Amino acid sequence: MAGMDADHLSSGLGGAVRQWRLTLGLTLDGLAARSGVSRAMLSDVERGAKSPTIRVLCQIAEGLGCSVSDLLSGPPGDRPNDVVSILRAPDRPVLVDPDSGVERRLLSPNPRRAGVEVVLYVVPPGRETGEFPPHRPGTREHVTVMRGELVGRIGEIEIGLSTGDSAAFPADVPHGFRNPAAEPCEFLLVIDGPRSPGQIRP
Repeated sequence: MAGMDADHLSSGLGGAVRQWRLTLGLTLDGLAARSGVSRAMLSDVERGAKSPTIRVLCQIAEGLGCSVSDLLSGPPGDRPNDVVSILRAPDRPVLVDPDSGVERRLLSPNPRRAGVEVVLYVVPPGRETGEFPPHRPGTREHVTVMRGELVGRIGEIEIGLSTGDSAAFPADVPHGFRNPAAEPCEFLLVIDGPRSPGQIRP
């Protein structure tokens, strides 16, 4: 699997979570209250003792007022103001959900500055991403199925998509995806919404 070594990614992710938390002046208890993730789990993630599920990582990111891609990019700080940003394949963060085997591959360079995340998900047969927490109001997601079959649940609405199909929807409601087929499903997810590093969600 292309991408960063899993142990390196887990260690870097934990350090990034801790740095974001400290930059915002949050204690573990404070972040637990904002994210809905237990203090014990947050402590384990920060120490690299546990690899969080994609859903838990989404909750942590929302609690920190940033995106999952922000966390995978490292601690908060200034990024080079290059005209062209490049993310090489060997450096691409790949997060594998320890429960479902779902892969989340970051495709967009410098998502913190761009305000747009482009992510490739690979969902094994019969598995699901789990329910993602709502993003901030005004955030929209765009999905395109590259291969296979996908069922999306957006709030109370369920949609079915096949290879080549696309959908766009407001992402400020709980949402998630599952693969109902016997073959892996690959889909591109573009997250387009307000990005304010350091801003804590009310």
